[in-house]
Amino acid sequence: MILNLISLFSGFLFSSIIDTSLGEFNEWAIVGASLIVATTESFNKFYFFITKKTRGQYPKKVATFDLFDSLNNFKVGILYGLIVDGFKLGS
Repeated sequence: MILNLISLFSGFLFSSIIDTSLGEFNEWAIVGASLIVATTESFNKFYFFITKKTRGQYPKKVATFDLFDSLNNFKVGILYGLIVDGFKLGS
C-alpha cells in the first residue's frame, strides 16, 4: 500500500520534471509528448495482457505483480500530473 502511494507521487513528480524540461525545448515538445503517450500505451497493453492472462492462476500475489502494480501507479501519477499541469496552464 505504501509502495503504491510512493510510486504514485513519484510519478507525479516525474511528470512535473518532464513538463518543465519539455517547456524549455519548444521544438521537442511534440516529440516528447508522443514518446510519453506511446510509452504509457505500450505499458498499458503489456500490463493488462499479463494481468488478464494470469488472472485466477495464482492463489497469492507474486512479487512481479507488485512491481507491475507499482509501475502502473507510477504511470497513473505521470498522467495525473500532466493533466493537472494542463489545467494550471489553461487557467
